[in-house]
Amino acid sequence: MKSALRVSFLSLLLACLASFASAEERVLTKAIEVRSLSPAEAASGIPVRLRGIVVFIEGSSAIFLQDETSTTFFRMRARAAPPAVGDEIELTSKTRMGLYLPGLDDTTYRLLGHRDLPPGIPAQFDDLYFGRYHYQRVTVEGIVRSVQPLDAKKSVLRLAMGSRVIEVRVEMPPPAEGSLVDHRVRITGLAAGLINTPRRQLVQTYLRVLDWSEVQVVAPAPPVAEVPQVSAEELLAFRVTGLGEQRVRIDGVVTASFGSDQVYLQQGLMAFAVRFGQPAILTPGDRITVIGFPSMERFSASVVDAELLERAAGPPPAPFDVPSLDELYGKPGDSQTGKYDGMLVRVSGTVRDVFKSEEGNTLLVQGVRRTIQARVPEGVEIPVAGSLVRLVGICQVETAVFGPGFRSDPGLVSLRAVLPAGLEVLRTPSWWTPRRLSAVLAALAGVTLLAGGWIAILRRQVHRQTAALRHRIEAEAALAERHRIAREFHDTLEQELAGVSLRLDALATRVSDDKGKTLIAASRNLVTRIQVETRDLISDLRDPAETAGDLLAALAPVAARSSTDGEVLVRIEARTAIPPLPAAIVHDLRMIAREAVNNARKHGRATHVAIEVEAQSDRLRLCVIDNGCGFDAATASEGRRGHFGCAGMRERGRKIGAEIAWQSTLQKGTTVAVTLPLRSAFVSPVISPPVAPRPAIV
Repeated sequence: MKSALRVSFLSLLLACLASFASAEERVLTKAIEVRSLSPAEAASGIPVRLRGIVVFIEGSSAIFLQDETSTTFFRMRARAAPPAVGDEIELTSKTRMGLYLPGLDDTTYRLLGHRDLPPGIPAQFDDLYFGRYHYQRVTVEGIVRSVQPLDAKKSVLRLAMGSRVIEVRVEMPPPAEGSLVDHRVRITGLAAGLINTPRRQLVQTYLRVLDWSEVQVVAPAPPVAEVPQVSAEELLAFRVTGLGEQRVRIDGVVTASFGSDQVYLQQGLMAFAVRFGQPAILTPGDRITVIGFPSMERFSASVVDAELLERAAGPPPAPFDVPSLDELYGKPGDSQTGKYDGMLVRVSGTVRDVFKSEEGNTLLVQGVRRTIQARVPEGVEIPVAGSLVRLVGICQVETAVFGPGFRSDPGLVSLRAVLPAGLEVLRTPSWWTPRRLSAVLAALAGVTLLAGGWIAILRRQVHRQTAALRHRIEAEAALAERHRIAREFHDTLEQELAGVSLRLDALATRVSDDKGKTLIAASRNLVTRIQVETRDLISDLRDPAETAGDLLAALAPVAARSSTDGEVLVRIEARTAIPPLPAAIVHDLRMIAREAVNNARKHGRATHVAIEVEAQSDRLRLCVIDNGCGFDAATASEGRRGHFGCAGMRERGRKIGAEIAWQSTLQKGTTVAVTLPLRSAFVSPVISPPVAPRPAIV
């Protein structure tokens, strides 16, 4: 079993080595093999050994070699002398990927001799268009449209192969012995073209020809006198025998000339365009005769590659008056749609927009339903949008669309204005253009918004000042009332209590029994305590800290009085900065804190009480925390018969918009938390009805 596995492994290893050896020994010997490589294979640098004839040279980077199978191209090794056209060589090279198809690189060669160039492959236009014979010698046949110099040493021949025209670039100047225009010729050359390099696509095909010897005349052009005369109606119109591929003779009156490339002729009610092969200077009104090739361009037939035969000066023709701009399009399906194509017309419309173009300025002119683009040359004053204008120019149907049946209708119509009467302003627009009206409305809206904002700011300021003034008046009134009450207490109640105290002192000297003395002593203590409470009340009514809105300063006497008795130690702790508050708010908060301290001292038997004050962004929190015996907060805080302390604290809290909560645990103390929204603290408090006095908590 092991020996069998060993044999199979050795066989597989030998097969792999044989395949590697065969891959290393692969050498391409035919041009069609190079031409058939994929881009990845061509880029791998496969060795090549070819034998063939040099058929074309485009510098040292592209030398074309043809063998019995096909054609390829190669690039010479650096500083090596290239061969000549017609040399038979044997080359050694390696593959590379070219712009369009595979080629050879780093080439050396051996000269074998010199031979005639091989014949071309018969080809049609589509063979060249789709790259079937690219970089091969081909032979094509057609009618010469024009021959023009490309530079001092080269020429370009335009050859009509049926309805398609291809360029033939000849490596020599135009022939001196005569024109080849309208001759049927057979041309042999190298199929080439322009390449879209990133995508390796053939953009435009053309032929490369060495000299004029490879251009053979098959049928000469007919004499000019024998060129058939046609009318404008017969251009590319139906004939039983057809019109043929060669030139025709036609005449007409020049309506507009935009250089040799765009000349328009009028013949009766028909108009057509003419493109000259050679520059021709013409003016409107000239009656001319030309010969050229019929060609369909855009919507109507024209004459291209034309030559001027006769010319006679005449008056400029009058433009056709078109009642409405919409008539330049015509009605869809009507047999007369597009009849103004190529004609000199005069039409009116409203300018909707103006923009720059390569040929000058372009106006977008509006009719009733349709619009056209009017091209106006540089130097003409451009009307503003909204102007009613009259245009004189050549009507051009730029695109055609499918109509009903077999008809075609104009898709896009433009007008090319002719000077000097090409553009006339009939009426300027009103100053109140939509843009200006929008700007004025926007400005008014902006002013309105600013005024509204300013009014809102003033109202807020007035409201703030009114509230401040109301608070000030209320504070002053409350202060005056408190001073009045303090004076009344001092002048009446305190004086009466002093009198009672004096009488009790006198009575104590006359009573001899112990029970009477005890009763008198208790009465004197009660009167003394009432006097102290009265003095404290008068002092509180005159407290300047409340008037100033300083809560901490107002709470200080509460702590000081309770601590002075020696029964309980009271401290005040401000966790944050406390903002000034209205005097009424400070008074109620102080009284709530005072009541909470008294309850902790009298009922909770506390020894330490802490008053903590903290101001947050939207609320103020005041907590009175004691270490007393605690109580049942759920029931006791609702008040018991004869006890009104908690109820009074709740009433004060509702008065200033604060919430009061009791938290108490037996033998662990009590916390009274007062939460006051700061926003409501600066709103004028609601004046509550007077509360009947209640007895103090015993």
